[in-house]
Amino acid sequence: MLRYVLAGLTACVILFAGAVQGQDKKDKKDSAIDKVMAALPDKAPAAVKQPRKLLIFSKTAGFRHGSIAIGGKALVMMGDKTKAYTAIHTEDESFFEPEKLKVFDAVFMLNTTGNCFKSKDGSKDREEMLKKSLADFVAGGKGLAGCHSATDTYHQWKDYNMMMGGTFAGHPWHTKVPVKNLQPSHPLNAAFGGMDFEITDEIYQFRADTALPSDRKFLLSLDTAKMDVSKGNRKDGLYPVSWLSTYGKGRTFYCSLGHRDEIYYNPMILKHYLAGIQYVMGDLQADATPTVAK
Repeated sequence: MLRYVLAGLTACVILFAGAVQGQDKKDKKDSAIDKVMAALPDKAPAAVKQPRKLLIFSKTAGFRHGSIAIGGKALVMMGDKTKAYTAIHTEDESFFEPEKLKVFDAVFMLNTTGNCFKSKDGSKDREEMLKKSLADFVAGGKGLAGCHSATDTYHQWKDYNMMMGGTFAGHPWHTKVPVKNLQPSHPLNAAFGGMDFEITDEIYQFRADTALPSDRKFLLSLDTAKMDVSKGNRKDGLYPVSWLSTYGKGRTFYCSLGHRDEIYYNPMILKHYLAGIQYVMGDLQADATPTVAK
C-alpha cells in the first residue's frame, strides 16, 4: 500500500512541477510580449501610399534561433500598431508560389537558414521554381528584407546572395560591441539620432565576395577603431552590420542584429527595421547608392 501511495505522490509532484514549468514559460512569453509592446514605434516614418502586405518567413533548414518566435510577434505587432503594413508569419514555402507571392509588397526573411524552400518531397524542380519566383518578385519592383541568419541561407544561390547582400562566414563576437553610424542623416538610420551606439548580440562576418561597399550602401558597421577585430577574417577589414540596395526594379535591406530575444524589444532597433521595411515596400524614399563607386 505504501508503495502505491508513494507512486501517487511522485506522480503529483511531477504534474505539479510540469504545471509550474509551463506557467514559468507562459509568464516569460507574456513578459517578452509586454516588452515588445512598450518598445514599438508610435508611428511609421513614412506615409503609406496604399495598404501594404508583408510576408514574414522563418523556415529553417539548419540552425534554428530561439528568437524566431518573439521576432515574428514583434514584426507583426509593429505593422499592426503603426499601420505601415499587415503581416503574415509562416513557415510554409508554398507562399512563394508566384500566384500567392504576388499579393505581397515585400518578404522579410526572419532568421531563415539553409536551403529553406525545400519541400517535404524534396522536389528540386519545385525548389527552383520557388527560388525563381522570389528573384522575379524582387526584380519586378517588390521588396526583400532580412535579419541575422537571413544571410546564412542559400549560400550557393547567387541571386539570393546578391539580393540579401551578404553570405554568412562566421560569428566571431557575441558580446557588447561598438557600432558605427555610417550614415547619420540617412532616413533608415533616423532611429539612432545621428549617434554611434553599443549593443550586445551575436555579430556576423560575411564571405569575402559578398557584403561589398561597391554593391550596396552600408548603414552600420562595427567600429573597428574601438574594438579588437583580430578574430575577424575579412582581409578588407570591413564588418558591416546593416545595409540597403536595389535589385532590378526592387529594393533590399538587411541588418545582422537579431540573434538575441532582446533585439526585438529594443526601441532603436525596431525603428531601424521599420524604416527598412518601409523602404523595401516603396513607401520610404532613401538613397541606395553604393558606399564606394565602382
